[in-house]
Amino acid sequence: MNKKRNLTGGRLRVFQVAVLSLSLLLASVSVGGCLLGDLAKEFPDAPTWYLQMFVTFPVVGGMIANIIGGAMASKVGKKNLCLIGIMMCFIGGFFPMFAPTLGLKIGIRVIASIGVGLIQPLSASLIVDFFEGKTANTMMGLQSSCVGLGASIFSYTMAAIMVYNWHFAYCAYLYALAIFLLVIFGIPSFVNEVGKEEKTESHVEKKEKTKLPKIAYVGFALQLLYCLGYCAIDNCLSLASVETGVITTVQAASIASWGGIASLIGGLFFGFVKNKIGMKVGPLSLVLNVIGLAIIGMTNTTVMWYIGVTILKVGFCWWMPFINFFVNDGTDESNSALATSFGFVGNSLGSFVFGYVLAGASAMLGGINSHQAFVYGAIIVTVVLVILLAYNAKSKKKEAIA
Repeated sequence: MNKKRNLTGGRLRVFQVAVLSLSLLLASVSVGGCLLGDLAKEFPDAPTWYLQMFVTFPVVGGMIANIIGGAMASKVGKKNLCLIGIMMCFIGGFFPMFAPTLGLKIGIRVIASIGVGLIQPLSASLIVDFFEGKTANTMMGLQSSCVGLGASIFSYTMAAIMVYNWHFAYCAYLYALAIFLLVIFGIPSFVNEVGKEEKTESHVEKKEKTKLPKIAYVGFALQLLYCLGYCAIDNCLSLASVETGVITTVQAASIASWGGIASLIGGLFFGFVKNKIGMKVGPLSLVLNVIGLAIIGMTNTTVMWYIGVTILKVGFCWWMPFINFFVNDGTDESNSALATSFGFVGNSLGSFVFGYVLAGASAMLGGINSHQAFVYGAIIVTVVLVILLAYNAKSKKKEAIA
């Protein structure tokens, strides 16, 4: 760990940029939802749930990578694991362009999701490993904002290419190659030794590992339910544009891209808001999610969809850091990483089953189209809000009795 102090000036800045650049790829799989409208035209016989697998099914790879990534890091090194993840993200994102069938496109995208799953925990753990105090807090805030920035970069690039020919939108994943080079030259080689050093130093501490607190499981459930509502934005926006006929798929992609900018800006204010209202930022973020989803689902004009997506994305970029704080309430150094992974896996699982749950709800209710799915999403997130408020009230009651 002492080696990190040898990085100063320009080398330190490049290291920081390289670490933050990892987060630019975290939304690179979900933004592929902007292609669903055009894929529906290319594969007219494919049911909606199958089309949505273009976004949802690859998440399986991310879940697997989240589970095994920690064990791999201690063996292959964190920098090496980052490079492997980035290259898999490029392969799985770029090469579906050449796949002739929808099923093959979906299968190749699983590779991209595995890459993102490897990168996701490292994008945060490298900050914890090498930065402290105010610098670490600033880096964490920027890390959250970079997720939104990455979504915008990928979405706007795809939208621009779609104006020419949507089949070439996969070229946006060439950004991964630039990030690959930045990580090679920006992250020092001694980063590969961090996991191995920590494993040796904490050998005795592992015997004292404490039980994972109940709140981590609650956080997993909240994330799972949350994604069953929120994921309407990733899976249904492009399809809804085709259904309503009010905007084109290119305009829908532009709206989704703007959502990334809104998330980026909102993330910069998360720390300020949390300092003012504390953990109440969680319920507030869910209220914003409900409002944003309802606006999109109950209107069909470009302006209102921009407004709805803006509100929704601000709510999203406040919810994600909140849930990381939430699941770590009561943890220590021995189990904090495991608790955090519960939130990530809940997120991934919710994203994966979204299409199937929506299809089931549609069958039960006599049909839910892609535009109405946003109202469905608002209802699901409202349920999450009620559960969170009930849990908080129960916890406060226990504290008062104690």
